[in-house]
Amino acid sequence: MRWICRAGAEKLLLEKALDRYLSEVSASKRESTAYAENHKAKALRKKFGAYSLAAITPDLVAEYRDERLAAGKSASTVRLELSLLSHLCLPLPSRSGG
Repeated sequence: MRWICRAGAEKLLLEKALDRYLSEVSASKRESTAYAENHKAKALRKKFGAYSLAAITPDLVAEYRDERLAAGKSASTVRLELSLLSHLCLPLPSRSGG
């Protein structure tokens, strides 16, 4: 079994990771895309904002998906929200560039 360091993910709250993603990545995208990602981020913040990245489990994500679909959101909307969430699980380059 391969060992993966989760120390950073255990300390970083989704809300902070989302803020950084939106300011550093979304801001460089087309205005319409950045607006759409900001809108999708609101639902993710409401559910996961206080969770550390390491604490977001597949069961929590499935629960979120089911809640959003039950609330009448389209499958496409939920898929795009989950896509944004998956972007946060990939390491961002450090601010120093290396």
